Amino acid sequence: MMPIIRFAYVMAVRRAVSSWRLEAVLFGGMLLAVALMASGVIFSDLLSNASLRHELLQAPPKETNISMRSFSSQDEPATAAGRRSVYHQRLEFAREKVAGPLARYLKEQSQVLDTATFYFEGHPQLELPNDIRPRGSIFYMTGFGPERVTLTKGSWPGEANATAQPGTPVDVAVDGLGLELLGLEVGQVMDVIPAASFTDPPSMPVRISGVFERNDPDDEFWYGVESDFSVQNDRWTIIPLFTSEQAIENRVLGEYPTLYTNVSWYYYLNRDGLRAADVDDLRVAILQVEHDIEFKLKNSSSSIRLDNLLDDFDEQLLLARVPLFLVVFLITGILLYYLALVAGLIVRSRYSEIAMLKSRGATTAQIGMLGLGEGLLLGIPAVIIGPFLAMGVVQVLGNVFFSLGGGADELSGVPVTVSQGAVVLGLMGGALAVTVFTLATLAAARHGIVEARQTSARPPTASFLHRYYLDILLLALIGLLWWQIQSRGSFLVQSVGSQQLDIDYSLLLGPVLGLLAVGLVVMRVFPWFAVLLSRLADPFAPSWLVHALRHVARDPMVPGILIVLLTSATALGVIGSAFSSTLERSQEERSLYAAGSDLRLRHSGVSSARPGGRFAEQAEENSDVLHAADVYRTNGQITTTGFSSPALVLAVDASRITDVAWFRDDLADGKSLNELAEALLDGPEPPQGLLLPSDAMGLSIWVQPAGVDAGANLWARLRDAKGVYFDTWMGTLSDQGWNKIQSDLTPVIATGRQFTGQTRQINVFPPFSLQSFQITDRFRTSASDGLGAVFLGSLEALTPGGPVTLTDFQTSDDWSVIQDYLRPGLFALETSTSAGGDRFPFSTRYGWATGSVGMRGLRPGPTEAPVQVMVNEEFMELADASVGDDVILGLSTFSLLVNIAGVANYFPTIDPREKPFVLVDLDSFVAAANQHSPMPLAGANEIWIDLASTPKHLPPGQPGGVTGAETAGRVTESMRALGINIRDVYDADVMVASRVDQPLVNAGWGALLVLLFLAVALATGSGVMLFSFLDTKERQTEFALLRTLGSTGGQLRGIVWFNLFLIVICGVALGTWVGQLVGSSLLPLMEVAEEGERVTPPMAFTKDWMSLAVSYAVLVVVTVATVVWLAWLNSKIQVQQVLRMGDAG
Repeated sequence: MMPIIRFAYVMAVRRAVSSWRLEAVLFGGMLLAVALMASGVIFSDLLSNASLRHELLQAPPKETNISMRSFSSQDEPATAAGRRSVYHQRLEFAREKVAGPLARYLKEQSQVLDTATFYFEGHPQLELPNDIRPRGSIFYMTGFGPERVTLTKGSWPGEANATAQPGTPVDVAVDGLGLELLGLEVGQVMDVIPAASFTDPPSMPVRISGVFERNDPDDEFWYGVESDFSVQNDRWTIIPLFTSEQAIENRVLGEYPTLYTNVSWYYYLNRDGLRAADVDDLRVAILQVEHDIEFKLKNSSSSIRLDNLLDDFDEQLLLARVPLFLVVFLITGILLYYLALVAGLIVRSRYSEIAMLKSRGATTAQIGMLGLGEGLLLGIPAVIIGPFLAMGVVQVLGNVFFSLGGGADELSGVPVTVSQGAVVLGLMGGALAVTVFTLATLAAARHGIVEARQTSARPPTASFLHRYYLDILLLALIGLLWWQIQSRGSFLVQSVGSQQLDIDYSLLLGPVLGLLAVGLVVMRVFPWFAVLLSRLADPFAPSWLVHALRHVARDPMVPGILIVLLTSATALGVIGSAFSSTLERSQEERSLYAAGSDLRLRHSGVSSARPGGRFAEQAEENSDVLHAADVYRTNGQITTTGFSSPALVLAVDASRITDVAWFRDDLADGKSLNELAEALLDGPEPPQGLLLPSDAMGLSIWVQPAGVDAGANLWARLRDAKGVYFDTWMGTLSDQGWNKIQSDLTPVIATGRQFTGQTRQINVFPPFSLQSFQITDRFRTSASDGLGAVFLGSLEALTPGGPVTLTDFQTSDDWSVIQDYLRPGLFALETSTSAGGDRFPFSTRYGWATGSVGMRGLRPGPTEAPVQVMVNEEFMELADASVGDDVILGLSTFSLLVNIAGVANYFPTIDPREKPFVLVDLDSFVAAANQHSPMPLAGANEIWIDLASTPKHLPPGQPGGVTGAETAGRVTESMRALGINIRDVYDADVMVASRVDQPLVNAGWGALLVLLFLAVALATGSGVMLFSFLDTKERQTEFALLRTLGSTGGQLRGIVWFNLFLIVICGVALGTWVGQLVGSSLLPLMEVAEEGERVTPPMAFTKDWMSLAVSYAVLVVVTVATVVWLAWLNSKIQVQQVLRMGDAG
């Protein structure tokens, strides 16, 4: 064995010297494999650490720091010694159970010991009633060093005073405000006395020994103790007294052994030093600390939110790693293919040498050992150099891209290191490279010299897989796996019995296998394509082109393999750039979708300045507003037989919404927002009602009740000139026979139509229109619990010039009932001659039967038409309906009949996963709802605003430099000035900034894509150049013969260049198409938000043409460089020398 190993080593060294160009290419491939696989881990670690640092730096102190407290209780010893013992037990617990496990993650910690409150006395300014007397606790607080506080007067309490005899004043320090509030000077003494828990306690003298000020009150160190310093407000004057720990233990507890005390600990996380690799261990430590505090520390509580932040970070990191690992898997697959190509080309160039060794007795295993030795000679240095090369590249790209993205602060302090995982992956990359080269050598060693010459004379047109149709089987298996990925819908899986999401790495192989499937298809089809192209070009193409095509048709395998490599590389560029731009666009669009418009204000629907909730016109009067639209949002039910399902109802001003709302056409199956609005407005005109004279001051109507409850009332619903609906009370229906009731059109505002408690007035503007008459019972409800009817006579408008007849009700043709869609057929309206008395021989009878739940009433005009709506597909499934069908839509106290005009699966501000939704025109909805609602419906409860464009590129403070947030703030305040009760503000600029302006994400993707694409471009370029070099070298005799037959140098260059251009054009064109196909297929699998749910709206596949242009430019540069190099190589061919070598061969 040793001689074989020594021989393999000698042969490897000789090859490295004699064929250094080929060996350099092979070494470069191995180095690339090692560096690329190591860089994936190094970059992932860098991105993880920088992202964690970013999250920690952005989080408030309460989210990252840990606090704990423990207080004294009545069952503790009532002696000073006993209290000291319990106190030190608590300190020991904090050291061992909290500080110990968390020490490696903490920057520092502090402790606060404070007592119950003391009243201050002994000076005239302190002698006040106890409810306003100055007071404060006695504190011991660690961390009072010169870096945080400055002693402005006097001195700190000393150790000697802490052990002084009883009766000696206890030295305390106060802050500057405290000294001012006390009205004392340093050195003066006052008495303190416990404020509670003691009966006639003795006072204790304290001396103001020093005064201090905090250097930086906003320092994180003061987190949790902000309120432990002097303060004065309308109720209290509180001055804490600071002393030493020993003084509280000896002097204070010595005087008051049962005094209440409280100990608090604060642990400050080392935000700069925490690494992503520490997160799991820190989470375990926090869990144990929480358990120990809860069960082992008496009278304790804690505030720990860091575990939630770490959980959120883990979820976000998991989701961010899906595309990272996906691209790395793709890169690894392409790299393995590249290594196989390079190894195959190099081994192919040595067919004669290997065949000669076989003819002289070398076994296949021995030749394989030679290949292994050569691979190890190159692979070992690659494994050593590769990880450090990767570290340097990641460091450079990280600094460049994080600085460009504004994330330099987050990256600073985060070391780029070669982790154990990077070394392991680098070793795997080197091992794979050596294995591929060895296997290629073994494959070539199977043939002797005869087979080698036969293969050289007539190379195979198909690989082993294609000759025996094994590619069909592989394609079937790949199709099965792809179907499994698509059916799962995500690369994430949920652990059994857990809510935790994990990456299914086996599914990440799907895209790699997809590219493999493309390669199999290309290798199956390309030989046919080459033969067809050769035959088509034969009759008319120039001789050099015919010769080049015949050569490709005769030996299509190597060009086909290179086309597959270029296809994969280009597809990776398309996928990578598309994923980057798609994810960035999705982050922005999620915020725009949630906001709905530049500014969305959710309000209560009423205003002290204008009733009805419609404020768009007033908003547009603001110079910062371009357009505004009113919107009404409420909940409804899909009413079906036997049950109902909740739904969201969004009523938008369809005539205005197109000017303000953000929208994407694919959200509604290709319909634009204009088309949606037109569909909503394409329905029947809303009910206009019966117009009253412009000077009408009241209404009167003749009625004759029949079987009506004694407390029944008749109401009229009207609409004013500005679209505000209101009710007015016409009168009771208790009198028998014909009687005239009338109203002065005073709006009634009261819940349930009670006549008391009317505290505000509605300003309404004529002319008015009568919308309906409604009948309620004695309990002010509209439902019917028995049979009844009302005969209607003349309806008049009361004007200053006298009554004006609106209708005489001699026929019911011009009126219709208000239908109860849930229980139809219970109301009837007819012309009648059966009313008693002679006043109205013909009248209109409105009657009802038992069981209705809707509004009892009638309205002027024909039978009401259904309202046009757009719904999502889930709505139609639950309603068992299709486009064009009428569906009953239930609301809180009434129902509407709606007609499905079309489908829109998404609309801004609506998450269709929560519940199905209905989209309706606001005017149509309000008009229909006010026909059926027991109470007048407010016009809107949201306003969507399109802000005027501002020169946001200028810094705030410069002329014209206004931020979107400032504009939105001014508009919001102007709306509040209208008396609007604004509940929520959604500012699109702020929401986008909080989600998108994360330089770590963008910079990380940019650096990753550059790193990976440069690696693939380098691999592809070297593969193309190696093929071109070997192909030209192998065909030197052929080219020399062509020269002797009269071919020019230009024709020879054309033959060589044609092969190259055919490979590049086919590879790039096919790769662009495959990249878009695979990318769009994978996109639904990437649509997972931070919560593990699908993102809303869905991602839109976006190609970044700029980065693609850079990718294509790199390929063009490689191609041009190869062309120039080949031209130079061909110019060096010596015809006579080559022919003599061919004769000798």
